Amino acid sequence: MDEPGYVDGRYYTTYVDEVRRLKRAAQFDQAERLLLRLVDATEEEARATGCGVAPWYYAQLAIIYTKLKQRTAELTILERYERQEKAPGARPAKLATRLARLRQKMAQ
Repeated sequence: MDEPGYVDGRYYTTYVDEVRRLKRAAQFDQAERLLLRLVDATEEEARATGCGVAPWYYAQLAIIYTKLKQRTAELTILERYERQEKAPGARPAKLATRLARLRQKMAQ
């Protein structure tokens, strides 16, 4: 088993280029599977260290779900992010806004 923050022996941040490549190639199923594992890794690391999760991975999943018109999946990943301790930066506020807008759309 990998230590917190690692997937298949690699630190989760080393997968950014791979995620981007999969998305550019429209390999959304593969990107989704990888991103879900990376989200797990960032959450495991956050629990182990007491730091906040890295929001980029949640945001990328939300983007994929939007492209695939999977509102429920997008809502689920954004709500999962909402429940986490946040790392500092501007992205947490952007994801909170995205979640609020999505909830509003889904309520109509």
